[in-house]
Amino acid sequence: MAKRKINAAMILAAGEDAHLQTKAKVSHAKSIGGETFLELNVEDIQNNPMQPRIYIGEDELKDLARSIKLHGLIQPIAVVRVGESDYILKAGQRRWLAHKALGLKTIKAIVQEETILPKKENEKALFEIAVMENTQRDNLNPLELALSLRQAMDKNLYKSMEELALALSKSKSYVSKVLKVLSLEDEIIKDLAKNKSTNDIESLYEIQKIKDIKEQVRVYFDFIAKKIDRKGLRALNKAKNKVSHAKVNPYKIESRAKKVKVEFDVSDFTDNQITEINERIKNILNEYF
Repeated sequence: MAKRKINAAMILAAGEDAHLQTKAKVSHAKSIGGETFLELNVEDIQNNPMQPRIYIGEDELKDLARSIKLHGLIQPIAVVRVGESDYILKAGQRRWLAHKALGLKTIKAIVQEETILPKKENEKALFEIAVMENTQRDNLNPLELALSLRQAMDKNLYKSMEELALALSKSKSYVSKVLKVLSLEDEIIKDLAKNKSTNDIESLYEIQKIKDIKEQVRVYFDFIAKKIDRKGLRALNKAKNKVSHAKVNPYKIESRAKKVKVEFDVSDFTDNQITEINERIKNILNEYF
């Protein structure tokens, strides 16, 4: 029997925000257009283990709780049914937490009727539900996204970066740049976690190229303070590369009795540039072999 493909984009259409798992008793149910509207027990809901969010502001949560207390829940959370009484809540983490803070017992939910999570694919599906929904709405800061992608790779949910990029409908270059966020200095990581100071992945990619720790931190906070923009960061790194290349030969060639060895550092090149270099080397070698 062919393995069923998970359509994460379809799952994400029902709501907005984050992702949880619940074993809840239903106090009310109504079916409209293939989806069921339920009330789930708040205390039965558990967090999605692949949830990428690492920080929710206390003030943000208090404001939401105040709004729910005054006006009620305007938009239900969204869940996916994975069994007779099990659900993955893919949209509504903050609304769920606000209900808990208010001491409310139940919460309204939109339920995808179909069981679409095969046991073997469960963890990968949870990841795709969590990350795709947030990336489509630009709702994750780069650190949260980087940590989530790293977790997926560490768990071997995807065989390669290309496969991961394909699952997220992103380029391999984009995924690579996101993961580079994790190489930033600790002070920068802490600021991104707490303050979500920027969503500009391209600029963070440029900042992580700065090798000197103190300078990297200084340039980051200059960027946050709008003292330098993305164009300025690229110009800064380009100038540094020129100085570096002027001082040190960027490649090394060793000629031996019957072998020629070539070494060069490609850490500052893009994926496309590396691919182009590899193709050129192959073309040269093909002229002789």
